[in-house]
Amino acid sequence: MSRNSKDIPKFVVDVMLGSLSRWLRLFGFDTLYRNDFTDKELIKISLQQDRILITRDRTLAKSKLLNKKIFINSEKLEEQILEVLRLVIFEWCVVNRQKPSDHAQQSSIDNYKPTINYHALINLPPRCPICNGETERVEKNQVADLVPDFVAISNDEFLKCKRCGKIYWHGTHMEKIDEKKKRIFKSLIKEIS
Repeated sequence: MSRNSKDIPKFVVDVMLGSLSRWLRLFGFDTLYRNDFTDKELIKISLQQDRILITRDRTLAKSKLLNKKIFINSEKLEEQILEVLRLVIFEWCVVNRQKPSDHAQQSSIDNYKPTINYHALINLPPRCPICNGETERVEKNQVADLVPDFVAISNDEFLKCKRCGKIYWHGTHMEKIDEKKKRIFKSLIKEIS
């Protein structure tokens, strides 16, 4: 699935959920976040850019101006990620043409039902967790002088952010990210089955 597909949800995240915003970017979602967004700015961005507002602020979640919002209940990061992905898969993606679970029906999401399958959704290329830019694969010889020698020697695959230029490779941090993503997807697949 193309990253440019209009069916892939885009998010704007309130100031209480900075860690969640970085993880949604790692999952491949276009996710705007700044720790100084006001409620008014968040609503404006959500409406003007057709983004789903993700918040822990009950007052903001109750705004009558917003028709695309997710209220996050949990304080734990992994559960927050699950809350968002569960709603994305069950509410927005047509999964075997089945009715969403009772839990998903309790969401505060309205009027957003694209028809993409969850397999494509979970295979989105990661975005830069720092700036939200798209990443692209780059050849080792293009970045060998920009990374530590041991990284250049021990890695063959690299990603580079198209916006900020940050370079990423598969190291121990990536293994931890992959483990968490697998755990989350395993939990989601159990719910779908």
